[in-house]
Amino acid sequence: MEKYFKIQFEFDHKKLEQTIIETSEKGKGYCCFIDSNMLIEAHKKRDNEILDILNNSLINSCDGSYIAKFASLIYHKSLKSYNGPQFFNKFILHPVKHCIVGNTDNVFQKIKRKVERSHKDSELHFIPLPYMEPNQFDYISIARHINTIQPRYIWISLGAPKQEIFMSKLLPHLNSGVMLGVGAALNYFSGDIRDIPHWITKLNLIWIYRIFTEPKKQLSRVCKIIRYYPRIFFLENSET
Repeated sequence: MEKYFKIQFEFDHKKLEQTIIETSEKGKGYCCFIDSNMLIEAHKKRDNEILDILNNSLINSCDGSYIAKFASLIYHKSLKSYNGPQFFNKFILHPVKHCIVGNTDNVFQKIKRKVERSHKDSELHFIPLPYMEPNQFDYISIARHINTIQPRYIWISLGAPKQEIFMSKLLPHLNSGVMLGVGAALNYFSGDIRDIPHWITKLNLIWIYRIFTEPKKQLSRVCKIIRYYPRIFFLENSET
């Protein structure tokens, strides 16, 4: 991984996948899919903890097409994002044990039926969580449940930055497996949120698409981007 905007990113998609696959076979760790919202959270002074959590991960993927675009411009490289829905759509079909943590039973059942229709031998498990702050979870109990299942891939769907904090606190109690903070990727796969068309992704228009599909949530994020992005990118550019 290399640092961009003070965060370690792996832009080599094959290396990202291989690291996760190999670690899931014999070790443990967590992977963050960092979008614009997470980038902003990591750069707030009061959220230095988030920056530490991201840089102590096994590996990080760039979930934001504009993060990749601006990093490419600054460093004169051709960097491409690899978002959570793309990764989830591919890896949930791997014929190994999976454990989904968070989200709802309704979403889990839809995912399970869709995987079964694909005739894949993935073994899916689900651990629901109550709505609470990261410091309130019983991590020892949750880890004990996961360790009993022994999954290779542990999909965390709590929303950012909550799921990143959750993964960092759960990791010491796990025996094995890779946690993947994919958030709403489960909802895209299940059909609860309309999937992003390929041409939208290719044209870097995901943020516009999400404004129309989730206006209340996304408009607040756009306001944060307008407020914080210029400073983040100015500082990065001045340090090169």
